[in-house]
Amino acid sequence: MLIFMQTCDNNRYQAVTKVNPAQVTVATGDQPVYAIAKQIQWLMPDMYGEDKLVVMMGGLHIEMATIAMLGTWLNGSGWIEVLVNCGVTTQGRGNAALKCFHVKRARYLHQVTTVALNILLQRSWKI
Repeated sequence: MLIFMQTCDNNRYQAVTKVNPAQVTVATGDQPVYAIAKQIQWLMPDMYGEDKLVVMMGGLHIEMATIAMLGTWLNGSGWIEVLVNCGVTTQGRGNAALKCFHVKRARYLHQVTTVALNILLQRSWKI
């Protein structure tokens, strides 16, 4: 892993430095790769310090973490019960959405909630 990272990073670093010498390389990966890359970065700051390489989780894992955080905030608020009573989802799928076990379903429930709240807001201003 370390040799692969050195080779990839060296090639990427040279390419970025040639095009834009002041730019820092940004690498993204899924959560396990991100965790390993961060550990390597902390162990070898001279070679992989944050002034040379920025390591980020990929977009899917950032979205999953965000939805899980929203689920923590909404847990026990009655949000799932409202969605179940409206026929949007079932209790089991709603609870799974709180923990972000299924990203597309959780995203859908949050989108439905956002649209419903927006409609209510628009109606409140038309009175």
